[in-house]
Amino acid sequence: MGLGGMVDRKSLRVARLFGEDGRSLTVAMDHARAFDTITGLADVESVVGTVLAAGADAVLLPPGGLAKAGAAAAAAGVWMSVDSTPQTAAQSVELALRLGADGIKCECYPWVDGDRYPQYSAAESLWWGMNMNAVSLANECRKWGLPLIAEAVPGGWDDETQRSPERLAAACRVVSECGADFVKAFYTGDRESFRRLVDNCLVPVVVLGGARKGSEIEVLQMVRDAMDAGAAGIMMGRNIWDHENVAGMTAALAAIIHAGAAAETAARLIR
Repeated sequence: MGLGGMVDRKSLRVARLFGEDGRSLTVAMDHARAFDTITGLADVESVVGTVLAAGADAVLLPPGGLAKAGAAAAAAGVWMSVDSTPQTAAQSVELALRLGADGIKCECYPWVDGDRYPQYSAAESLWWGMNMNAVSLANECRKWGLPLIAEAVPGGWDDETQRSPERLAAACRVVSECGADFVKAFYTGDRESFRRLVDNCLVPVVVLGGARKGSEIEVLQMVRDAMDAGAAGIMMGRNIWDHENVAGMTAALAAIIHAGAAAETAARLIR
């Protein structure tokens, strides 16, 4: 409860995005806002309905997808993915509230190489611009009790050389210092280094899925290891909605996250 008995709106929204155990299986469906070709999300309403029925706690959608599938997502938590600037942070938060989102997700690119992004005049302008965007969004979100999750991508999406465990941990600390309530992070590859990442971050960490993995057991084991190392859940997309059995994959991941299932045990729910 807040001052004068007022309801803490942020806590209510976090409770929609995370389970009673404080963990969350969020299915990310914001890829079509940036990727050239996305076919698995052609019927976004159907995908939302499928994953929620199979045990997902929340979904991540861009504004267009949220406007289209809002009714299907009404019974669960909804993150809205935004691509804004410090100057448009207030508008992004207003749009999220108007569309009924429970939280906002943005991206941050610490130590990005400006040469990889010629549309920006210098690396520093992009790096600090993204950081200031997160700070601005965090400030606006606090005004309205809206949770913010920031995705830490050191060097930007085109530079995989900066994804060492140490660099990933440092990037997560950077974005947590910007005021985010949660951080979305790459898995570092092993439990010990991911535990250090979690311990070094100021806020809870959820794991992103990244590119489609070679096998479902690889995905399930990664999630099992991340949860054992202190993750608060996952925010995963292509490895779920691009799977031949979307409901089964969702159920398997939910069993790992909320029931503590082993990867091999969870895999039976897919087959």
